[in-house]
Amino acid sequence: MGNPEAAFDKVLKKRLAKSNISRSEALSIILFELKKKSNFLSCVLTDNNGLLMAEDLHPQDNRDNFSATSGLITDTAEKLSDYLGVGGVSLSYFVTQTNIIWMKSIYLPDCNVRLILLAVKRNSLLTKMPKSTLKLLGKEKVFIPSLLEVASKYIRDFCDE
Repeated sequence: MGNPEAAFDKVLKKRLAKSNISRSEALSIILFELKKKSNFLSCVLTDNNGLLMAEDLHPQDNRDNFSATSGLITDTAEKLSDYLGVGGVSLSYFVTQTNIIWMKSIYLPDCNVRLILLAVKRNSLLTKMPKSTLKLLGKEKVFIPSLLEVASKYIRDFCDE
């Protein structure tokens, strides 16, 4: 079957190869491919202030609810970072009653900006599974962050100035 991260990297490289591609078009392609590859419901990229930079939302997603959730998570990450006094705090995922929201911080040192990539999956199936089954699904906790890392590499390329 091969390495899914390498396959994802190859797809992004091919889709983003156009020389005249705009930043917004590139970000949309990255989020679309990430959403498709991981079966996410929605993917959103915000800046540190919660300003929406790009999105690929599920047609049934409520934008207001998603914005509130992403704002809550962004705020939580900021507070944790401030509380611990260490700049490297990174939440990998946040679980609500109905969703698992994966989060990836992307630092752009050239322009001193932090972007936040949020990706949503439903967790209703996971909550009904026995713990032994959940242990077998543990590979997802490695697979998804790897895909987020690949996506963040491309986001960094198009956003760092």
